[in-house]
Amino acid sequence: MHDLPPFPGFRAEALAFLRDLRANNDRAWFQRRKALYEDELLWPARCLVAGLAEASRAAGTPLSGNPTKNVFRIYRDTRFSKDKSPYKTHVGVYVTPSGDKSDNGGLYVHVEPGASFVATGHWDPDPRWVGEWRARLAADPAGWRDVRDTMADAAITLSHGPAGALKRLPRGYDDPGDESVAEALRWKGVVATQPVPDDALGPDLVDRAVGFYAVSAPLREWVP
Repeated sequence: MHDLPPFPGFRAEALAFLRDLRANNDRAWFQRRKALYEDELLWPARCLVAGLAEASRAAGTPLSGNPTKNVFRIYRDTRFSKDKSPYKTHVGVYVTPSGDKSDNGGLYVHVEPGASFVATGHWDPDPRWVGEWRARLAADPAGWRDVRDTMADAAITLSHGPAGALKRLPRGYDDPGDESVAEALRWKGVVATQPVPDDALGPDLVDRAVGFYAVSAPLREWVP
């Protein structure tokens, strides 16, 4: 357990900092305002990790994470990128059933002005999992359609996420005659997302995120 106060929410000052960072993404600017980042974004994010763990346990969908380790670093890895901007212009936290940030199937909260969201799923699965995913789709297309419709009714969007998708059906699979199934067969991952408006980033974000995680359970239960 971590002795942290209840999640206070991300204030307007936090979003203003991220907007300004997008326009001034350099080390000198950031270093002069690092204390502001720590007060308005890093500290609330750590409280959010603890709050999500507590609320999810109470909801019967227990998640956990270390408030220090389960907040993603704001520093970008620019080694293999043409974009050498040193900082991310968003903040993200991730909690999982095991607490290990490397696991798939947890709850991700992304905070970015005008583009915040909550997410769950498999965004960086290994090839074995992708093979099992495609086999499940081919064997139970009706089940996938049920999951897809349930997510749509809850205003949850399904996509391949950052893992991407093949341009053609994978080798060994015939056209299933259903475009939604054919599209999913090409996916290399599956992610469920729901947007969060700027005015919903206050203390109630904990309950909103945990509620999303509960409603999206049919996806996690159906995937391999």
